[in-house]
Amino acid sequence: MIRAQSVSFLLALAASSGITLAQASRTLLNLQVSRDGVNWTNELTLDPSTDGGRVLMRASVSWQSDGHNLPIGFASLTWQPVISGVRAGDSVASFANMGNNTNGGGVDLDGSPVDGPFGRVRPFAATGPSGLQSYVVHHHTNGSGDAPAGSYFRIARNDVTRWMGTGLTIGTAAVNNFNGAGGIATVQKGASLVGTADPAFRFGITDITILQLGLDFAARAPGETSEIGIGAPLEGASRDATTGVRRGTWYQYSNDNSGNMSGDLVVTGATIHLVPTPAAMGLLISAGLVASSRRRNQRR
Repeated sequence: MIRAQSVSFLLALAASSGITLAQASRTLLNLQVSRDGVNWTNELTLDPSTDGGRVLMRASVSWQSDGHNLPIGFASLTWQPVISGVRAGDSVASFANMGNNTNGGGVDLDGSPVDGPFGRVRPFAATGPSGLQSYVVHHHTNGSGDAPAGSYFRIARNDVTRWMGTGLTIGTAAVNNFNGAGGIATVQKGASLVGTADPAFRFGITDITILQLGLDFAARAPGETSEIGIGAPLEGASRDATTGVRRGTWYQYSNDNSGNMSGDLVVTGATIHLVPTPAAMGLLISAGLVASSRRRNQRR
């Protein structure tokens, strides 16, 4: 057995001698938010009394490895966006929820980002569900569908009603919702399979936008501080049937039609802090003092 001290020693030795240790290949899924579609971040603070309305959310993927044997482009990842801390009146803006790149299932990020269109970004909607299995926003509250405590939006196929990692573990019914196959399929055709009606193959392995959505938040109570979390739990992502590891796949070369390279999924989420500004709190306190003064005068 290698003790922790031995591992630390090996890492220090490698660093001091300029040796780069081999790193397992990973698919990095990065979730970010923005108010204008130009400036993106993993953490956003808003004043709910003045900054109500729409927040944009986007998902991008990157390949990370030791630098050897790099892929040429992203192939596929099925996953389930989850928004936590939602309240009554919050919603997800309408998005392309069925079909594929050539019949309305994918969108191009043109025009005003705040106004959409929203959905999977072409060419990453190579496959898509029919109307019976269209993507919908499942709302989990008070543990519904075996969800944890709290209130959540979870985006997945219409027939995938259970929280991720629950339900049957084998057979076709395992899609609801254990094996990760019932989420949003962000898939690109192999370069050699792209036809004249298809969008061009997207080469690249860094910061590739695959999905963009609009999130609309209702006003909070005066002075209330709350937090919205945006994530993608691993239990809701593509699952290797042999190892159980959640992974994204990548194309190794132009004639690779199945995505021969894969990387273990790593997710970076986003947080929206709804915090009243000092000015807003000052107005709230002033209003409270005025109301208190009036009540005292009325009792005299």
